[in-house]
Amino acid sequence: MFSVDKYDDIKWGLPGWRIEQRYKNDVLIGNWNEERRKFERSKSHFNSTQRTDFKNYGKQLPDVKTRREVKLQTEGLGKQFLFSHHGDAYKGNRITWYDQQFNKREVTESEFKPLRTWERQRLVWAPEKSDYPIQGSPTNFGLLEKKQEQWKKEAELEDLSIYATTQQLSFIPHQRKCYSYRRFAPPKFISSKFHPHHVNKDLHLRDSKYLSVCEYPPVLAPVI
Repeated sequence: MFSVDKYDDIKWGLPGWRIEQRYKNDVLIGNWNEERRKFERSKSHFNSTQRTDFKNYGKQLPDVKTRREVKLQTEGLGKQFLFSHHGDAYKGNRITWYDQQFNKREVTESEFKPLRTWERQRLVWAPEKSDYPIQGSPTNFGLLEKKQEQWKKEAELEDLSIYATTQQLSFIPHQRKCYSYRRFAPPKFISSKFHPHHVNKDLHLRDSKYLSVCEYPPVLAPVI
């Protein structure tokens, strides 16, 4: 009788277990690799740890070679280096095979001859299909327009989760002279409650009150 448990033990001794595919429930759509490397400036109104700790060194830039390598690594090569090797010679050759065959563009737009002849000098059937590629605008099924409309709706709904409190809307900042300075703690070297070399964790200072009376009451008489 065949045993499944015994088969699992035998499987690890065979060379084929190394190429066994692992199940993944994630789906990568579109240019996900390029989009995740693109830097997007945040529109958040709140400070982050990086914003607080960041130090601006002015116009000091790293080495030119380092910047070039980092930019090439993050952004990749531009389309002018991928599609413009021979100028505009292949500008119209961006039609997909799906668009040619399933949409019948090779039947209506191609200049390929229906009958071919045998060439004795080259020993081939001529003309070849690759000699008459379909020229036209690139294949576009409206995906870009659909994504732009989706991104526009997401941008409109992005700021709806940021609310302003009643205190934030009604608060009026006051000038510094409007605040009272009577309860400010005096410096340690002129204070009778704190020793210059001790803090409130000292055993002799634990029973002292936090809000004590000001040691030097304000002078109300006008200064002459």
